Amino acid sequence: MRRGITIGTTHYPTKEAVRNVCRGIVQRYGIGGDVTDPDDDAFCRHLLECHPEYDLKRGTGIAHCRVIAHTDHGRRSVGLALVRLDGDVADFSWNACLTPFSHRTQVLAALRHAIADQVAASRSAALNSGQPLVCSVTGSPIPSATELHIDHATPTFLDLAEEFITGNGGADAFRILPDSGAGVSYIELEDKVLEERWQDHHQERAVLRPVLKRVNLSDLRRADGPGTTAP
Repeated sequence: MRRGITIGTTHYPTKEAVRNVCRGIVQRYGIGGDVTDPDDDAFCRHLLECHPEYDLKRGTGIAHCRVIAHTDHGRRSVGLALVRLDGDVADFSWNACLTPFSHRTQVLAALRHAIADQVAASRSAALNSGQPLVCSVTGSPIPSATELHIDHATPTFLDLAEEFITGNGGADAFRILPDSGAGVSYIELEDKVLEERWQDHHQERAVLRPVLKRVNLSDLRRADGPGTTAP
């Protein structure tokens, strides 16, 4: 098995290395400071996706993250929190984010990885259409390729995935391919016939659309769950 942990697209050799990144963010912004650097913001969002109660924590969607002080069993400590789109603040433990994924979370990750080529094809089509790039949610221009994300319209990725999982025996019927330990590691389904059926199901039912990066990383998170499709 490949050692370490991957947050977003970055692989860290140990969980302690991830904790050190969190501590560095806390030190840079200080208590009450909003996380504004794009790389720090992306790290916090990807870290949050690993939280076992991500859906509960994100609530109406994530506007940004913040350094806060809180008291736990009488002991004051400094940590990270998310600020929701509705203004509510919810703290989260980065140690909780480093716990192993549940089987269901692994199945969803494997299903998302299996349709990565379809997402990439949709993105290429948008870029090569010769038409101005416009966000399907806000109607605003998408100024560059770096600001272009691809998202699911209704039905969302989670809608499609849950529909497929339920129709194929539930999450326990989906076996995860053991990690080869070679190069970049992805979570994949062991049953490639089942994977192809999922790809066909997604190809037939999914409606992919161009959106602004900032919209995909905030407003749409509440609808499409962890790992919303991106470049």
